[in-house]
Amino acid sequence: MPVWIDGGPRRSRRSRVARAALVAAVPVLAIGGVLAGTGALPETTLVDAPGDVAPGASGGHGRGMSQLGALTYAKQGWDAQRILAYYYPGTSLGTVHTGLPVTVRLSERNRVDVLAPAGALVGGKQVAPGQAVSIDGTTATIRQGCGGQVLGTVEAPDSTVGPLTADQGVPKDQVLRFCGDNAGYRGKLVARGGNVLNVVGIEDYVRSVVPVENSPGWADQGGVAALQAQAIAARSYVLVRGAERGETFDDTQASQVYGGVDKEDPRTDAVIVSTYGLVMAKDGRVFETEYGASRADDPAAR
Repeated sequence: MPVWIDGGPRRSRRSRVARAALVAAVPVLAIGGVLAGTGALPETTLVDAPGDVAPGASGGHGRGMSQLGALTYAKQGWDAQRILAYYYPGTSLGTVHTGLPVTVRLSERNRVDVLAPAGALVGGKQVAPGQAVSIDGTTATIRQGCGGQVLGTVEAPDSTVGPLTADQGVPKDQVLRFCGDNAGYRGKLVARGGNVLNVVGIEDYVRSVVPVENSPGWADQGGVAALQAQAIAARSYVLVRGAERGETFDDTQASQVYGGVDKEDPRTDAVIVSTYGLVMAKDGRVFETEYGASRADDPAAR
């Protein structure tokens, strides 16, 4: 059964409403059983959400999943599937193809000037490992490392620097890194209208969202299920809001907080692997999973 995804007009994550919408078909695989720990997940058909339904809330925007509430329930022994069903009643757990790219505007960047430790592609030309690329308009300047000797220029009509491989999950020491602060980002970097965009695969994107939306330390406090729920919610949201439609996300709370490769953590990496491709769906469509730090009906607030 296909699942449909859609973006719709952008809005702040603090005011967005969880909803299902459609634009383009993406196949959904079925999931059976429950999420527990960080082990592999079975593949069968979509499961019905358990009967728990979150009561009405008034704290903050009061819609969707509470991150702190999810942690509390995880510590009480709830698995991620039960947490998600509680906060998104009537939804089911399913899987989708995760090859679609996400475009993220890097809010603190205005220029592409990066080191390519493992080499790169720009304007159809290969940049050797250890060389650096800066882009001005549609001209890319190649240097021998950051601040090094200029080796030449290349016309880059798309103003894009990309890795040599499109694979997700490459080692951290192979990603593009900005000259100056050495911040690393997976995927491609694009100079456009005074902004820098990061075009990245969904799984790589979620890998850099979960450890900044939550604390990786939750994994050490009995909160693995909460982190799993966060990963699934983040993946569902980006699929609905941007991946197929091509909507540009911010790296701030206006979309989902996204920190790049340097924010990744082995504990949340394991969570991403254990939830690979998992989304929340309703009526055969990916469900837009709103969430926030807390709700008035959180267990700790009662």
